Amino acid sequence: MQRRNEVKDAGFKRSLLRTEIIKTIWNYYQNTSLEMLKISEAFERHHIHSRPLDHFALIDLPSPLSGIKTLKEIFTHLGYVVRGEGYLPEKQNGFLWLAEEGCEELPACQVLPQVVVADFCLDELPVHVRNIIEKYTQHIKPAPLLLIHDLIKQALNHDEAKKKCTQVILSYLAGRDWPLPTRYDYELVKEFNELLSWVLVFGRRPNHFTLSIHLLNHFSNLNEFHTFIQTHAQLSLNQEGDQIKGNRQAGIEQGSTNGALETVLLADGAIQIPTSFVEFVWRYPHTKSQDEATLWGDYFTGFVSDHANKVIESLCVE
Repeated sequence: MQRRNEVKDAGFKRSLLRTEIIKTIWNYYQNTSLEMLKISEAFERHHIHSRPLDHFALIDLPSPLSGIKTLKEIFTHLGYVVRGEGYLPEKQNGFLWLAEEGCEELPACQVLPQVVVADFCLDELPVHVRNIIEKYTQHIKPAPLLLIHDLIKQALNHDEAKKKCTQVILSYLAGRDWPLPTRYDYELVKEFNELLSWVLVFGRRPNHFTLSIHLLNHFSNLNEFHTFIQTHAQLSLNQEGDQIKGNRQAGIEQGSTNGALETVLLADGAIQIPTSFVEFVWRYPHTKSQDEATLWGDYFTGFVSDHANKVIESLCVE
């Protein structure tokens, strides 16, 4: 009995740590996303105080010391579990999604957002693009996985370790441990794969967070929410493959803003590039009605690669 209680207590403490770290990543994203700022302002004006989060995405450059396996390991240390995988062949981009352990029987509104982690398949890149990527990834240092693992264990009982753990993880995920690209290198990569060129510039920082519109009581469908965003936040929406990707049969509908262009300095000059975007999802229940569904596991919780391929176009320069 004592051993069972100790395990339960450790699980609870890890859940609190996980929540704190995800909250920190979310706050970082909010502070760097012009679109999310406008949405939050529109929400406040209309007394919408909830921000249910569905998932967020992190993309890395592939190398022996970085990439999808490293990102996955960070979140499995925190108690996330791999739930599925997909591939975007047009972008040479493979991804995994993870959800926190034991979330199926929790109320959907209490579950932390899923994490989508991704990188690129070097073997599918042209030689000149692969050479550019490898020129930059040779600067990558080993991820602080052992430090993170130790800090997580210490953080279960010590607040200072919790702060240090949060700082180390955010510093790695929001960072880029390769030099800023030159405009020439950026343009060459962009010509072949615009998503890859975005990651070359910004690194692993969250490229989007996603709001769970089906968990808000203020909207009856995703189209109604889109109208709200266009009217009250004055944001344009991604039209790639239609404004709403998906349907009831797919189990999910998705939409997103067009990432706003910002001026970003590279190694030898400035470019105009979206820094992030905001996604919106409407997940449908498996068998229950929309009103009856309450648990996270009541809903379709997966991802559709074709939808993701179109949503991520929000990072592309028009």
